[in-house]
Amino acid sequence: MPQIYDWITTNETQNINNLATYVNTVTDGLFLPLILLAFFIIIFVVSLTVGVGRAFVFASFFSAVIAIFMVVGGWLNPIYMYLLFVMLGVALMAMRLIKSSPLPQI
Repeated sequence: MPQIYDWITTNETQNINNLATYVNTVTDGLFLPLILLAFFIIIFVVSLTVGVGRAFVFASFFSAVIAIFMVVGGWLNPIYMYLLFVMLGVALMAMRLIKSSPLPQI
């Protein structure tokens, strides 16, 4: 009878790098992007006291920094890091445009 997942061995739990690589392999590469999404949501919700625009910029920036470390460690596909930098750029432009807009803010 074929196994759905590989059995975890002692080698995969020796350190955090092996464990993260194993869990990411078992979940077909979705575990660490979801962890990064959870960091983004937590940072966004915590920083909502300064406003939605600034909270989005703050969460995008710190999630991109975390993504850099994950990519350098070989845990994350670089496309997610690029996506976060694009989100940061869009958030900064939107915040700048809203700040300089003569229309009243809602």
